[in-house]
Amino acid sequence: MSWLAASNPCPGLFYGTSAQDGTLIRIRIPGGILARHQAIAIADIADRWNTPTVQVTNRANLQFRAVQSIPTPEVFSTLQSVGLAAQNPQLDHLRNVMASPTAGIDPSELIDTRSIIQAIDRYLQNTPDLAGLPPKFSIGVDGGGEIGIGARSGAAWQHRYNEIQLSAVTCNQFKLTLGSNRQFYETDALIELSDCVDAIAALTQGYLEYVQQSQKKRRMRDLLKEWGIEHYLSRVPFQFERSSDHPTLTARSQHLGVQPQHQTGLSYIGIALKLGWMSIAQLQGLIQLAETYGSGELRLTPWQSVLLPDIPTQHTSPVLKAIKSLDLSIDPIDSTIVACAGKPGCASSETQTQTHALALIQQLKHPINIHITGCTKGCAQPSPAEVTLLGTTLQGAEAYCVFAGDRALIDRPIPASELSTIASLINSLHD
Repeated sequence: MSWLAASNPCPGLFYGTSAQDGTLIRIRIPGGILARHQAIAIADIADRWNTPTVQVTNRANLQFRAVQSIPTPEVFSTLQSVGLAAQNPQLDHLRNVMASPTAGIDPSELIDTRSIIQAIDRYLQNTPDLAGLPPKFSIGVDGGGEIGIGARSGAAWQHRYNEIQLSAVTCNQFKLTLGSNRQFYETDALIELSDCVDAIAALTQGYLEYVQQSQKKRRMRDLLKEWGIEHYLSRVPFQFERSSDHPTLTARSQHLGVQPQHQTGLSYIGIALKLGWMSIAQLQGLIQLAETYGSGELRLTPWQSVLLPDIPTQHTSPVLKAIKSLDLSIDPIDSTIVACAGKPGCASSETQTQTHALALIQQLKHPINIHITGCTKGCAQPSPAEVTLLGTTLQGAEAYCVFAGDRALIDRPIPASELSTIASLINSLHD
């Protein structure tokens, strides 16, 4: 048995992405929606791989680290049969379609995007030519509710820069935003709800045309630099309505804890995952809670947390107790840090970011977004952080430079052995 697709720098399922501690395997979850049978399949595969944990990523994917063997044909077939793997392995590198994790349950959303996400994913999976797009190609669809994605996220650190972003502005219309190089590029192009897939098809074909002009897999940032927005849209075989007169909808950032759904008598519960990690036992416990009290569904978020939707409001108290018994919480502090793989998983990292992040969480007094990165690439969080810890070395020992935004909080690196000093600096920002 060998991998079914050529190796790619972005982790996937059908090809191996080597790391210092083994192979990294990432499974795409379109829209972040995980049905009961899909979650069970994930837990079963983890048991076969002898992998005790799974991690939610910052695109609402699931990934396994330190896998020691190539998946068998049976594993690939199982994941394909439950809708968690591309039928064409050559398309596996394309990122999952991102959506608000509260699609269809958000009391304020203008458009329930779940069927659109499915339709766009079907288009991607059934268009072999799209294998020519670069691996960081991404699409996001925002229904205009309280929990937004992309530029509508409630806090700047939550922004996710999808290359093609549709954001609802009315109950049947989206505006188009392009994202690249950690920036948003607003357009005045509007797309009717019924035309979403056609518009996505046209935009991807235009993008593909640009990419095919070069032997190198160019990205959206190169297209926008060379073509510009207007030239790109003029090359796209789709007639956009154009208007700059559309409302700006605000979103909030808090999705943890018990939150009301638009369905009467139901709530969803947002659960914090430290660094996005959960054990397979915790996953199995959440599957059981979803089956017993909810619809059997779990929602993964782009902020490395998980939602239990469709919980009758009168049952939230026992569900919260069960969540606590799983050693999980709804405390925002437990979701406050994002960290890259760090040592030993990544050869580029100067520090053991994951270990240090878990220790630092225990010393924080206030929820504040902290990005811990083992090198200057800043892989874990694409958006500006409130606090950044940049890994370095100090006299041969692991250390961190600490920044609040772009401002250095201290003029020297702090040894990683002095995490209490770093915690005190961060806590003082709110004291």
